[in-house]
Amino acid sequence: MSIEYTLSIIDADAHLIDVQMSIAAPDAQGQIVQLPNWLPGSYMIRDFSRNIVSISASSDGQIVSLVKLDKSTWQAAAGLAQLSIHYRVYAWDLSVRAAHVDSTHAFFNGTSVFLSAAGAEQHSHRVTLERPVHDAELSFHVATTLPAVDVDGAGFGVFECKDYDELVDHPVEMGAFKRLHFDACGVPHEIVLTGACHFDEARVVADLKRICEYEINFFGKPAPYDRYVFLTMVVEAGYGGLEHRDSTALMITRENLPISGVEEVSDKYLNFLGLCSHEYFHNWNVKRIKPARFVPYALKAESYTELLWFFEGMTSYYDDMVLVRTGLINHERYLGVLSKTITRVQRGAGRLSQTVTDSSFDAWHKFYKQDENAPNAIVSYYAKGALVALCLDSLMREHSDGAINLDTLMVKLWERWLDGGAGLAEQEPQAVVASLLGKELSGFFDSALYTTEELPLAASLESLGVELDWVARQSMDDVGGTRQSEKSGAKRPAPVWLGANVIDAPGGARITHVMTDSPAMRAGLSAGDVLIAMAGLSVTRADVENHLKRYGECDDIGVHFFRLGQLHEVRLPIERAPADTAVLRIVDDAKVALWLGDSAAVSSVASAT
Repeated sequence: MSIEYTLSIIDADAHLIDVQMSIAAPDAQGQIVQLPNWLPGSYMIRDFSRNIVSISASSDGQIVSLVKLDKSTWQAAAGLAQLSIHYRVYAWDLSVRAAHVDSTHAFFNGTSVFLSAAGAEQHSHRVTLERPVHDAELSFHVATTLPAVDVDGAGFGVFECKDYDELVDHPVEMGAFKRLHFDACGVPHEIVLTGACHFDEARVVADLKRICEYEINFFGKPAPYDRYVFLTMVVEAGYGGLEHRDSTALMITRENLPISGVEEVSDKYLNFLGLCSHEYFHNWNVKRIKPARFVPYALKAESYTELLWFFEGMTSYYDDMVLVRTGLINHERYLGVLSKTITRVQRGAGRLSQTVTDSSFDAWHKFYKQDENAPNAIVSYYAKGALVALCLDSLMREHSDGAINLDTLMVKLWERWLDGGAGLAEQEPQAVVASLLGKELSGFFDSALYTTEELPLAASLESLGVELDWVARQSMDDVGGTRQSEKSGAKRPAPVWLGANVIDAPGGARITHVMTDSPAMRAGLSAGDVLIAMAGLSVTRADVENHLKRYGECDDIGVHFFRLGQLHEVRLPIERAPADTAVLRIVDDAKVALWLGDSAAVSSVASAT
């Protein structure tokens, strides 16, 4: 059975993708076709089939019936010698997860546009990408890692994949984009940027080359792909990434790109580099090494696993560490980033309600569907998973006198994958750690993964040469940091706090989240309330802290707010902010260098490559 698709964009202004699917030898009992309900790397049912606006079938030029079996599944008539299905997909989701089409570009993931033919998923799949009808000036090109068979100079033409799983793991960008090239360990890489942007192109190329070469060498040559592409949408507002086997889809703003002539690594450029590092690390950790429950992917319904703490947490631990190991940032800058992660986890009461393995298992209906109570009920398997990785790294070093660490574990798992390609059982990482150390760390794993007990962060960091201190946040924008000395890091009095997140809103400040056991919760304030006055004074987001500071010696103050259009007044208790903000300080440079690497030396080597 051969499966062929022709993808056309006939009406870009209506944001439509036309797909013609041809099946040479359909199932005699009535061919079933279906569209995935989720895509790997984003663990939520997204119901991509809701965007199919029309669908019909024919056989040898004659219309045949196509019966809908459920929201994403259809069945053709029995006894057909050939089957053609034509359908239109509405593509107006500007994200890395779905499809977006207008007159300026087209982007799509295969899970949004390619129906699968039941029983033929392991057969080869051929795709013809046609030039969009509106591209009269022939300015559009194609960027994708789909294996090309017969394409023109702009990349339009025929591609072929060995199976359906490969077909939907190569996103496609069409447009008049910017394309940058570099080689990493002999492998061609491209950075494709869609959207107006002017930046230091040479710097981005050089920095990504460092990251890619480090990660390839970390796991060992050769790289697990022949070519790699960073597909990057540059937008006014938005941020994110999604990994694929030979590429990644990224969304950033122009502020995430470096300005020519500015040597400093801005916080937003640092975020971009960390995002690229994260998605690139996934080439090994989740795209190849993956949960056994994802082998093979079953994209019709949820695939539950406890292991996202490992695959996303470990990757989150390494993404910024790679930046310091390649000399792109120094130890202090890295610890500043780490302190923000520690602070983010500590400030969420969800860490006391949900284990990191439950967070992974429940990602489908909790982590990816967060609401106003999420900080009180959910812990991030990304952020807490990274802290579990930190503690595990420290323990492995301690139990082996520095001979074995987390790097050893990751490389071992990669070697095991190369040897057999099997997925990881739910508790296999723990078993591999035990085999490497010759002893089990069951006490640590049981506590860190299956309870809501606090992680041994202070002890773990101390063994790595870093002191962790907890201080009160000094403002709503205080997210943690580093310090060089006790003098410069001297503690200040804890300010009064609201215990809620607020944003500016017409006429006041809107509450977005209320924290458990906070002054705002005790006062009866809720998400959605619009604060209009505190102590009889008007309120903006900035005013909230100013008012609280001014009345810091009082027992409470009056707060006026609107809820559902009705005016209310409550008394807000005046309370000091808790010590939930992490501050890190290097106390042993030698230990830090053993952990993070000698950034100066690495920088010198990287600059020479």
